[in-house]
Amino acid sequence: MTRVILRIDFDEERYIGHGRIELLELIGEYGSIARAAKAMGMSYKRAWYLAESINSTFREPVVERQHGGKGGGSAHLTPFGQSLVRDYRAMEAQALKTFAKPLKAMEKKLGARKDFRT
Repeated sequence: MTRVILRIDFDEERYIGHGRIELLELIGEYGSIARAAKAMGMSYKRAWYLAESINSTFREPVVERQHGGKGGGSAHLTPFGQSLVRDYRAMEAQALKTFAKPLKAMEKKLGARKDFRT
């Protein structure tokens, strides 16, 4: 399936893209950075770093964390974080809609899939 993956570079160091948005969605779903990391097959340390990086990109927090106690910590998206995810997904859908016709033309010209691993 052909898809358009959007990445928004704010400058050389700060960006949001498909993977970061997926992480945010999973944090919102699970209420946990650790569980979101596990669902994505990444380490907790990497997911925590990415969440901190996303938070430092904007003036207001995207993810808020509650440090663990007996039951462990939790995390959730702020209203701004929820809006960020919604806006990103809307832009992604609009890009796919905008490029649907040229993408169809490209798909028609695709060759057979080849396995280059052998």
